[in-house]
This record gives sequence, C-alpha cells and structure tokens, in this order.
Amino acid sequence: MSPKPEKKSPAKSRKKKSTKKRPVLRFLLKWGLILCLTGAVLLFGLFGSVYIGLFGSLPSAEALTNIKSDNASEIYSSDGKLIGKYFVKNRSSVEFEEIPQVVVDALVATEDSRFFEHEGIDFYSIPRVVIKTIILGDRSGGGGSTISQQLIKNLFGRQDYGALSMPVNKLKENITALKLEEIYSKEEIIELYLNTVSFGEDVYGIKAAAYRYFGKMPSELSTDEAATLIGMLKATTTYNPKLNPEKSKERRNTVLALMVKAGSLDPVKFNELKSLPTELEYKKLSGNKAPALYLKAFLENQIKEILKDTQKEDGNPYDLYADGLKIELTINQKLQQYAEDAMVSHMKKLQTTFEKHWSKSKPWGNKDDFLWNEAKKSKRYQGMKTAGKTESEIKKAFNKTTSLFIYTYEGLEKANMTPLDSIAYHQMILQAGFFAMDARSGNVLAYVGGTDYAFFPYDHIRSKRQVGSTFKPFVYGTALEEGFSPCDYIENEPIIFANYDDWSPQNAGGKYGGYYTLKGGLAKSVNTIAARLIAETGPGKVIDFAERCGIESDIPETPSIALGVAELSLMEMVQAYTPFTQKGKATKPMFILSISNAKDEVIYKAEKSEPTEAISAETASYLQSMLKLVADSGTARGIHSRYGVRTEVAGKTGTTQNNADGWFMGLSRNVVCGSWVGAQQPTVRFRSTALGQGAVTAMPIVANWFKSVESDRETASILGRKFDEPNLDIQIELVCPLYVESRTDQFFENLFSPNEEKRELRKERREKRNDGQEKEDEGGWIKKLFNKLKKKDKK
Repeated sequence: MSPKPEKKSPAKSRKKKSTKKRPVLRFLLKWGLILCLTGAVLLFGLFGSVYIGLFGSLPSAEALTNIKSDNASEIYSSDGKLIGKYFVKNRSSVEFEEIPQVVVDALVATEDSRFFEHEGIDFYSIPRVVIKTIILGDRSGGGGSTISQQLIKNLFGRQDYGALSMPVNKLKENITALKLEEIYSKEEIIELYLNTVSFGEDVYGIKAAAYRYFGKMPSELSTDEAATLIGMLKATTTYNPKLNPEKSKERRNTVLALMVKAGSLDPVKFNELKSLPTELEYKKLSGNKAPALYLKAFLENQIKEILKDTQKEDGNPYDLYADGLKIELTINQKLQQYAEDAMVSHMKKLQTTFEKHWSKSKPWGNKDDFLWNEAKKSKRYQGMKTAGKTESEIKKAFNKTTSLFIYTYEGLEKANMTPLDSIAYHQMILQAGFFAMDARSGNVLAYVGGTDYAFFPYDHIRSKRQVGSTFKPFVYGTALEEGFSPCDYIENEPIIFANYDDWSPQNAGGKYGGYYTLKGGLAKSVNTIAARLIAETGPGKVIDFAERCGIESDIPETPSIALGVAELSLMEMVQAYTPFTQKGKATKPMFILSISNAKDEVIYKAEKSEPTEAISAETASYLQSMLKLVADSGTARGIHSRYGVRTEVAGKTGTTQNNADGWFMGLSRNVVCGSWVGAQQPTVRFRSTALGQGAVTAMPIVANWFKSVESDRETASILGRKFDEPNLDIQIELVCPLYVESRTDQFFENLFSPNEEKRELRKERREKRNDGQEKEDEGGWIKKLFNKLKKKDKK
C-alpha cells in the first residue's frame, strides 16, 4: 500500500504565493522609483536648461518692467467721434480704473478663479485640469494657465522646439509668470492682460473690443456684454457674437454661470440675464467700410512727416502705428457721413442710367487696344508677367471664363466671366469725388475721394481732370478787374483765334445771336462770351487771377482755358473758389487740428490757416452775385427747384468735351464745396450732353449734401443761411437783363459797351475804394459816369 501524499497546510500555501508576489512588487517599485527619479532628473534638467537660457533667454526683469504693447493711433473728427485708426495691431489701452468690475469678475471667474490667491502658478488647478479637462473632457472650467501665464504668452509668444515645444514653452511661461507677479500688482496684471488679449478679427484689447461689438467705452459695458466679450477669449471666431450669435450666447451664459459659482453674480440676476438676446452695435473702423478712408490714406504720410519732428521721453520720435496717438481732424463726422451718403445714393441711380444709355454697346466701340491696355494695368496681368508668362499665354488666360468677384453697390458679387470681361465691366463703373471746406478757416469738413475705397482706391479729389466751365469765373473775374461791368453786353457770335490754329469755340446746342451781359453769360455758361472776354484780357492775366485765387497746377497759356481745358484737381478748385465768398481772401485747406500722445499731452498743434488777399472785395462781391444767378436762374437752377435746397447758394456747373467730366462747384455763406463725376478713363462717358452735363452728373451730390446738412439742427449753422448783401453801388451795377436780342437804343450802346473810358473810370474808382477814399454806399461813380456819358452824347 502506497503512502498517502502529504497534505500542504493553507498557511504554507499562502506563504509561497506571497513569496512569489514579492519579486513582482519589488520590480514594479524599483522601476517606478527609477522612472520617477529619471523623470525628476530630466524635468529638473529641462527646468535648469530653460532657466539658464539654453532654449533662448527669458524676459529680463527690466524687459518685464518696461512692457510696451503697440497701441493703435486713433483718428477723431472735430466733433469728438472716433472715425478710424492707424495700426499694425488694432489695440487701444485703458487704465485699470476704466475697466468695470463686471469685466474683471467675468475674466477671473472664467480664466483663473484663484487669480487673487496664487503667485503666478496655480498648483491647485493642476489636478483639476488633469482629471476634469483632460480625462473627462469637460473644458468649461478653463485650462491650466493662469492669467499671468496667458499674459506672458500674449506678450512674448511661443517658440517651436519640436517635440519639446509644449514643456519648454510652459516652463518659460511659469518661470516668467513668477517674475511678473513680483513686479506688478494683481490689478496691473489684469490691466496688461485686458489691453493685449485678442478679441478676434483684428481687435486687441478690451477698449477696441467694446467699441467694435457694442459701440461703447469699456466703462459703459453691461454685465451680459462683459460676459460676451470674455466668453470670446476661449475661441474668438467660434464665439464671435456677429458671426455666430447663438454659440456666443451659449458661451456668454456659461461665463455668467461661472460668475455665480465664484460668488460675483447673484443667481437671481443670472436668471434675468441668461435669456437676454445679444444686441450688438457693430462698428468696424478698420477695413473697407470705415468712414473717410480716402482722407485717412491721404494724411498717413503727412502725419508721419509731422511725427519726425516730435520726441518721446526716450528721445525717439513717436510711431504712428504703435504709440497710441490721438489725431484730431477738422472733418465733422456728420458732414462726412452726409457726403458719403449723398455720393452713393446719387451714383447708384446714375450708374443705372449710364448702363441703360449704352445698353449692349460700349463707349470704346471695337477698340480692343483700349481694353487690353487697361488689362495691362491690372494686378492679374502684372502677376503673370512677373511669373514669366508670355504675352500670348496671358491673353489666353484673360479670355478664359473663370469664377471671380465683381463690384456692385450692394457689395461684391460672384460672377463667371473672363478676366477681360471683368476689366470691361469695371471700366463702365462711374467714379466721383466730393470735397467741402469752411471758407473762413480752411477747415476741411468732408472728404470723399471715391465710391468705394476697397475696390477703387484712386483718390478723385487729388486727381487732375479737365475742369470745363467751372474755370469760367476766373475769366470773368479777370474781365471785371480789367474794367468790365456785369452789365456790359457781349455779342453772342463765334470768334476765331487766328494765332491759335484758328480755334473757334462753339456754344452747346449751336445757339448764337443777340447779346449777353457778363452776368448772363456766366449764368448761362455761354462759351462765346467767355472766349470773347479772354480775347480782351489775354490768357496770361486770367492765369494770374486763377493762381492768386489758389490754383497751383500749371495752366497752359492758351485762350482755350476759357472753356476749361486746364487739368486741375477738385481740391485746388474748391480752394480757388474761397475768395468768391470771403471778400476776396483765399484760404488753404486744413486737415489736422492736433496730435496728442497716450497721456493726452499735445505734441502737435496746427497753426490756423490765415486767409490771404487774392482779389479785391469788389470783384469777389460781383462774382458771388453772378454765381448766385447760376443757382437761381442759370445752369444750376435745379439745386433749388428740383432738390429743394433752402440755403442761399452760388455755384458753377462744368462739362468737358464729349461729356467726359461733370463738375459742380457750390458756395454758401461759409462753405465752399465741389463734386466731380466721370469714369476712370475719359473715353468712357455719356454720348448726350443732356445726360452727361455737370448739372445732371455732379450737381446732385452737392445738392443732396446741402439738403442733409441744412435739415440737421446740429450742422445747419455751418452753411450760413444767406450771403452778405452787396453794397449799393454793386447792387445798382447788377441791375440789367441777362440777354437782349438787339441793341438799337444808343443809350444802352453807350452805357453797356465795354469801352476804354468806362474801364478807366471803374479802375479809378476801385483804386480810391481800396485806399479808403470813397464810401461804398454813395454811388458817386455812377453819377460821374452818367454825367460823362451825357457830355459825350451832347458832343
């Protein structure tokens, strides 16, 4: 019988099992300890490497003390409205005192709930981030970076270190955040943070964000508005209230809930706010729809030149794009807006008329060279040429149908057409310019260089085009200075200038015969009268008169300038009309009033534009009265009858050859303004003068502007209701008809013909008046003239 196997006791069995487990536990503990020590050594080594600068130097204490964020320079109108900015980054700084408590509460509750308790690194938040955010995927509580760490990231950015990028950048931010909190108070850190953080689009800082989305200063933000902006910081595009209103509202309510949790918002108030809609007052001052973009572009270099002569505390000149300057311009925000509205509303209608007028044909007809020459100026052509494409390849590409965007008054529109068709389409778009200034001070009131700066950045206030009949007042003014009277009769018949290739100007419509007075010839803009006057005075004297008034461009010394062949800018034409409403004194346009630094210290103050004597007060008074007739009963009479302008207005229409350019110059008691309308190229124009004349194309812009300005109580006074009454002598001399069929009466022949005797008497009178030897209200020269004429009749 075999022996029974020995039974193992349970205790021995457990002892053997536990003995087997020990090596495994020891192994795990051993290698766990090794890994921890290795990790600690590596982490310490990485920390040391970062600290001593092996991954790039850390910001020094001095750099942190002198933290400087580039701030946008803000452009203000004369009535205190923010109308634009110059910047690399659209940022404007505010002091902590200007930041409402609700913004601070929302920021702390959302981004760093223990901000006021830690010293730059929140060690208590690390387990929360690991468990809640990383493992559970709940990101409502925010990330692990404190406000101080985020600020460092915003200010100094992050570098690419390959696989070590995240730990190295985090260590850099942690170390620098500790330094930061030694230098700045908590309030200063919040101020720095809110002045540098991005709020999407091109907006940096709470001030720019408050204005962009709600049209307010930060101090005016309500609790729900503050929560909306702070909510954007998580994802600026996703939670943009304009782009994604519903998502923005959800995020806003999350921020409000976190404020309740933090104890900075009452639960009852939260229930009231969470159902509110997000009401925006979106104001985008950068981009292509901001006001006065043409003026902003025009002044940019001028301001930079001014700043070259300024000096900051460090001895360097101020930087337009970084030093947060405040630039005050002369333009009035309302007057500017009325001008832009007047232009767009009229040009939309005129464009429709223009397209119907040409229907399926084009102004350039079959001239293919015209379109191809314009195509060569395009960015598309220049880009292909730079890329080495041949002319044949470029032409082929320009004739291939593709998807592209075209301009319309309703915005950009996608279209399928060839690039050459796109060139043709945009050549048919009419352009315009409008410029207004206070004739007394020179202050520019409104500046609209075109219909859309984004698509047509060419400035039509400074560009030069033929001015047409708007030049005639300089011809008539010269004649008045030479002794002519507004009631002198001039024969309405063609005149031939033998010394100028037999040039013989024609009247619009081919109407001749009879006699116009000077005031009638100007009111009706009769070409033959202007031509006969310049034949009497000579082109040189007319040029001198125009230059004294303010024309700066070269004017050809030829009699054809009487009809406006000179190419001048709208800006200088408006300037040159100022003497007509300011008793002969010319005023230069003034754009900038002052420039202040970020501390509101004035670093530049413009000198007042002093009017200069240009022409006699008497000549100016004559011209003002004669130009008033243009608006009352002449070529611009529609400004009152059709457009209902109540302000007393003087003006002059202008139309160039083939209707390529339409002009209108408008004057009130205090204001001179002008408008020009035409296409980019003179080839593109109306075929009919009835449609293409300045009274139809350009005058409505001025008329609509006058109408808007006079209808607003805040702006009406700038115009001046009525002109000053001319003195008695001038009133008497203006009493005559505009036109007569014949001059059979010998008395009228003697009284109104431009003879040398009368001219000498008028010159003598002017000299005495200018010397103060004759009172303006006595009319003594009239009696003297009548007596002399009577003696002549007796002989």
